[in-house]
Amino acid sequence: MTTFLTGIPSQEIDEIWEACEPFIERASKKGQSEMTSQDIYNFCKDAKMQLWIVFDSEANIKAVVTTEIINYPKKKVCRIITLGGKEIDNWLHSITVIEAWAEENGCHAMETFCRKGFIKKLEHYGYEQTYTVLGKELTTIH
Repeated sequence: MTTFLTGIPSQEIDEIWEACEPFIERASKKGQSEMTSQDIYNFCKDAKMQLWIVFDSEANIKAVVTTEIINYPKKKVCRIITLGGKEIDNWLHSITVIEAWAEENGCHAMETFCRKGFIKKLEHYGYEQTYTVLGKELTTIH
C-alpha cells in the first residue's frame, strides 16, 4: 500500500481537524493527561506545534502525528508529541519526511516519549532509548 505523509499549514488546520482529532485523542490518552486534543489544536493553530497526516493512495487518513520544536540550551530538537494511526508498519518509514523538515528547521535531533512497544518499531529507523520517563499521579494538592 502506498502512503504519503504531509505537513498541514497552521492556517489550514480547521479544514482537516475533525478528521484528525480521533487519532490525536487516542494517542493522547496513552499519556499522563498533560494536554487535551483541544490544547493540541490550539498549539497547531498558533504554529507552536505541527500537524502531520499520513494518507493512503485513496486519500484516507491512516495516521496523524503532532510535533513540537524544543529549544534546549545546548540543542534544538523536534519532539513527536502524538502519533496515532492504523497499519503502522505500512507507513512508519514516512517519519523521514518529518526528520527532513526538522533538519531544514535547524533541529539537531528527534525525540519522543513513547510506550515500550513503540520503542522496537522506532529502533528500526535509528532511534534509541536514551532514558525512561516514569509518571505518578498525585492525589493531593500541596
